[in-house]
Amino acid sequence: LPISQAGSNACFATLGSRATKSKALFGKMLSKLVALASFGFAIASVADEQRAALAVDDECMGDAECSLNALQHRGEALTDEDTERTDDLLNPLAAVQYRDDDADADVEGFGWRVGGDKMWGAGAGIENVNGGNVGYYNSGMSAALAHCGGPGCALIVNPPNARSINHFHIHFVHFAGYGASLKKSMESKVCSHGGWHGGGLPCGGKAKFFPGFPGVFSAAMGGGSIHHASVIAWPMSCGGGGTIVQIAYGCSIEHQIRGDYNPHHR
Repeated sequence: LPISQAGSNACFATLGSRATKSKALFGKMLSKLVALASFGFAIASVADEQRAALAVDDECMGDAECSLNALQHRGEALTDEDTERTDDLLNPLAAVQYRDDDADADVEGFGWRVGGDKMWGAGAGIENVNGGNVGYYNSGMSAALAHCGGPGCALIVNPPNARSINHFHIHFVHFAGYGASLKKSMESKVCSHGGWHGGGLPCGGKAKFFPGFPGVFSAAMGGGSIHHASVIAWPMSCGGGGTIVQIAYGCSIEHQIRGDYNPHHR
């Protein structure tokens, strides 16, 4: 072939090769764009569903806890563990976990920190409390009292079988109807009578009135072992004269007290 024709053929071959590569590259880019668009639509759909669910409850007005409860009452979620796990995602304080059998966790040098509606401390849970470290855990209850210390408050520690995380935490909550009824029932038993009283209290438990605000865990240990129990402090009880300390064995009544209990998720 003449040199000019050979050069032309080589040129056309090069252009054809480049066109093929460009077409393949365009195809890959287009497939990625389609995938990204699909992902974006999926995210938008989830967000729209969440906004629609929360918009049903006008009372929430941006209150995260209210919205969480609204979803629960509408059957979307939440078990005791789900609620704690949801909170834990938002609380870096919950990142440290302890062995659930570590009854001798060293609490020396540890303080208490607030995260959500909980006070977080050292140790796995109620089973860590003993005569040697009870002062530390009493101070945690006092710290929780500073966040919710009125007559409508309850300070709660759940037992080992009713928690989702092995990191000691004390719930401080404003109670609802069940909590008000329970407190009134206990006041009728203990305000004018010394000692521990049971009979009709949740989880085969018992309660005792203490003037002022005692070392709650020290007080509870006076009623026997608390290593498998809920311990609940009710400040400003009996006309504001003191605190009722309640022990509930082997079960949690936290969500009944909060007012967001849903038996269909238990």
